[in-house]
Amino acid sequence: MGPSARFHTPGEHPVEYGPGIDVCGLSKTLRKRQILHDVDLVVPRGSIAVIEGDNGAGKTTLVRILSTVVSPDTGTVRVNGYDAVKESLEVRRSIGVSFANERSLYWRINAFQNLELFGRIAGLSKAVIAERSHELLDALHLLGPASQMVTRMSTGQRQRLMVARALLTDPAVVLLDEPFRGLDDLGLQALIGLVAERARRGATVLIVAPLIDAVLPVADATYRIEAGTVEETASGGRGGTPVERP
Repeated sequence: MGPSARFHTPGEHPVEYGPGIDVCGLSKTLRKRQILHDVDLVVPRGSIAVIEGDNGAGKTTLVRILSTVVSPDTGTVRVNGYDAVKESLEVRRSIGVSFANERSLYWRINAFQNLELFGRIAGLSKAVIAERSHELLDALHLLGPASQMVTRMSTGQRQRLMVARALLTDPAVVLLDEPFRGLDDLGLQALIGLVAERARRGATVLIVAPLIDAVLPVADATYRIEAGTVEETASGGRGGTPVERP
């Protein structure tokens, strides 16, 4: 991989302090229904956290707040050291996010064209986009179907493509909303392996999804969201020490 296209290693991102994700006293009400209530959540840099919960428990709302799509009613939310309300642009530049909605892709162009489009919007050069796209699609076993229109891809293939899109800019913080939908065992293992590799490089990863056995070996902490609150259910799944950037 050439110097211009290499992915960052820990410390190469602009220096920010504190955890990758730091939420304190977060509450959110939508349509007169309280979705999140007094949520506290800390995800250290270089670690992987998994949040599970029933439909409607508030998982996606939490991801939307972390990605600055929705503003919190109360509490503080910091992502990669930035305030999600006061420094929303810096947060958006720091994150890669994949929502459960497949319509975040352009269906009438192929996978390579999707990544090129989103990469150019993010300010990446064509050379960097091409090299990173090939690496990500190869890691996710998508090189074969990558030349066909997204509309012809399977649900699992589109799911993996959305993850590739999220990782294209080599973000400091990765937010994945229901990334395992429609995946067969090969796709599941490829996705988990890639996410684990990014955490080893220093990325902070938050996965919102049903807690499945395959993800437990790479998770540093698991949580359950219920009635709008988040409670830790286990920690230390990988058995490693999270990477702290200076």
